[in-house]
Amino acid sequence: MEFFSACWKLNQQGLVSNGPQNESVKYKLPLRPEAPMESEITLLFAGNFNNEKIMTGMDLQFFYTAWSIWNKELQANKLVPVVMDTLKKWYPGNDFIKVPLEKDSTHLLVKVDGNRRIVIRPLDDDRIVKAKIDDLRYVLEETK
Repeated sequence: MEFFSACWKLNQQGLVSNGPQNESVKYKLPLRPEAPMESEITLLFAGNFNNEKIMTGMDLQFFYTAWSIWNKELQANKLVPVVMDTLKKWYPGNDFIKVPLEKDSTHLLVKVDGNRRIVIRPLDDDRIVKAKIDDLRYVLEETK
């Protein structure tokens, strides 16, 4: 599949590596020249495929590479705005909107442009910001 071939080529060039348990691809986002090293962000991503091996989405996990439980500046709640900004730069168009969840007081951050939906999930971890990109043309297939 093209996704895996592209990832393998990037791995051979040293641009990406294997994520934990070889279940994702690990990419260190480039730092801005003025940014301190501790603000480096790691992205783990994995493609979602349907039965026809068509890529229908991607799971994303962002975290500060230098994260530690005692460093309050590198917690997931501080990373959410950075992730939103990064995803808006990568995928320009509409802004994220807050969608409150019925079950509790949390909310999703959702951005839709054409058939692409990006969802940043409520935080359930002090370290990781989880997001998902979906091709809306295939979303109903996944719920059947």
